[in-house]
Amino acid sequence: MPGKVLSDRLKDVMNQLGWTKEKLAEESGLPLETIRNIYYGKTADPKISTVMAIADATGHSINCLMGKCPHSVEEKTILRNYRVCGRHGKSLIELVAKYEAGAVMAEREAMDRHMIPCLLPHGDIHKGIVYDTCETIEMETSYADAYIAIQMTSNALAPKFCKDDIIQIENRFPNNGECGAFFRGDRVYIRKFIEEGKNYRLKCLHNMDGDIILQRMDEVQYIGTCCSVVRA
Repeated sequence: MPGKVLSDRLKDVMNQLGWTKEKLAEESGLPLETIRNIYYGKTADPKISTVMAIADATGHSINCLMGKCPHSVEEKTILRNYRVCGRHGKSLIELVAKYEAGAVMAEREAMDRHMIPCLLPHGDIHKGIVYDTCETIEMETSYADAYIAIQMTSNALAPKFCKDDIIQIENRFPNNGECGAFFRGDRVYIRKFIEEGKNYRLKCLHNMDGDIILQRMDEVQYIGTCCSVVRA
């Protein structure tokens, strides 16, 4: 019901602007009785010319007045006030908004940060990482789903993963085409998981080792899926 939607939106807009029905009639050039009928929802299907007049007077789009606005009334009010301001006022608003947004983002990031173990492999890792040779350190991450990480100590997996990259891993099995970390024997392999009919392929990320073909997924143990990379 267009009339009901317009009535509800108009009340919100007028409340934000601090306008009375008389003020809106004056600013829009519409009869006070027309404003009252819309305000109280008595006009079932208002004319487009009437909605346009109200939109021009209040600084809101027709879509917004008809309930299709992507911004809230508060956001529209801020935008309207911003446009009225001069250069100094706009600069002040931008500065305050930037500061407040930065503070909120920093607070959210701090809340999300947690410590996870990070493996530092030693020796040649072209044919897998020998787990027993890994040094373990702790690192801080803001990636919520990460539970373990592996730091590349060489360019063995370049260009996908380069030296000093930290691969963060989440605890789930990779989807088809995703990179994951897998246990096989005493080695950890970082490979792309590919489904091939009834078989599974752990595709090598370089040309110095062959792919691992599996007939059953219980032939390996998964560590998780590579979810994020921290570049040095």
